[in-house]
This record gives sequence, structure tokens and C-alpha cells, in this order.
Amino acid sequence: MLGEVMEIVAGRRFASQAATLTGFRRLLLRGAVYPVVVPAAGESVRGVLWSGLDAEALAVLDRFEDACYERLVLPVTLAAGERCDAFVYVLRPEQHALASDAPWEEADFRARHLRDYLAACRAFAREDA
Repeated sequence: MLGEVMEIVAGRRFASQAATLTGFRRLLLRGAVYPVVVPAAGESVRGVLWSGLDAEALAVLDRFEDACYERLVLPVTLAAGERCDAFVYVLRPEQHALASDAPWEEADFRARHLRDYLAACRAFAREDA
């Protein structure tokens, strides 16, 4: 999750560091501008490990991610090579048809969709409050 999105949705900042999830890939969700993570042997996803999330923040994130996703505990590798377990939102197996074949590209998302997406995140945060 992008830092801007995390801060709006969770309502505060958290410490973060780069992490890689192995055995998965990030694809564009059909008909949407945001990504999904699905299992994929031999592939990996570079992302962010957020630290210090409490039960309240996790509950908000669960509502934000909705029922298409399941929050799993999976091993990730940090930039220094250390491995640790992390919560990862993965597209539920019964929802895999919702994933397109197109990879999600952060630079494209930031250039074309971030402003509108952040507005939608703000609306979610207001409704969830």
C-alpha cells in the first residue's frame, strides 16, 4: 500500500521499510486502477512492510480491503536480507477471475490515477469514522 493511501485510510503514519514477497505477483484488478496480489511461482512483489499497526488500524484496513481479499501471514524479505512474517492482503482464490493479466505499475498509477484514488480514500475514511 502506498504511504499516502495508508495515512489516509488508517488515519495516521506508521514506520515502513521496503520488503519483497516471493511466490506472488501483483496484477491490475479488472475494471479498476488498483492492484491485487495473487500466487505465482517464481515471481515476487516488491512492496512495503508497515510497522506498529495495532488492532484498530488492522480492522480499518480489513474494511478498506473488503471481502475480495484475505489477510494472510506470509514471509517477506527485507532490504538487508532478513526474513520476517507480515500481514499481506491477497486476492481470495474464488476471486482470481477478477485479476487481469496486466501487471500493475506504480508509476503509471501515480501519474494517471493517484489524485482520484486519494479522493476515494478520503471518502472511505470519512464514512468509516
